Amino acid sequence: MFYRFFMVLCALGLAGGISGVAMAGPPACQGGYSPKFVISGEVQDSTTYDEESLGALPHSIENVTFLTKTGPQSGSFQGVLLWDLLNKAGIKSDPTRDGQFQYVEVTGTDCYQVVLALGEINPGFGGEQVLVADGENGAPLGSDTGFARLIVPGDKFGGRDAFWITTIKVLSGPRPDKSE
Repeated sequence: MFYRFFMVLCALGLAGGISGVAMAGPPACQGGYSPKFVISGEVQDSTTYDEESLGALPHSIENVTFLTKTGPQSGSFQGVLLWDLLNKAGIKSDPTRDGQFQYVEVTGTDCYQVVLALGEINPGFGGEQVLVADGENGAPLGSDTGFARLIVPGDKFGGRDAFWITTIKVLSGPRPDKSE
């Protein structure tokens, strides 16, 4: 009996030590300005963009209004369509993929993540004009949002508008079962 009690205490102590090691160091999600972002995942060419390289691409303008807890906010955002950036990187697609769908995961320096189905932004399906914006109302974005932010114009609230973008990944996952 004492041996079993001793082993449980040792295991708990070891687990506490391991979790203490995992907790050491600065948090990975501190937020703040990001000078670049990477497009990766199921693409032919992983690509890194900074202010200059994103600014050199053809831009679109989206006028959006979304609701906030302080009332409606409106802006005219300039940027590159997310679909165009993904096509430039070369989306890998497998037509024999059974039970899988592709989606885009956008992550900021604060670890805030936004997920969009690839079909939402594909011009042949949903056609949403989602922007990776680098300007608002004719001026570059400020340090409080990063050089690039995601703008999802069709949303009533700005919940999928992500600041301080660090990664944009194309991924595949199981198709949600509609019967559940």
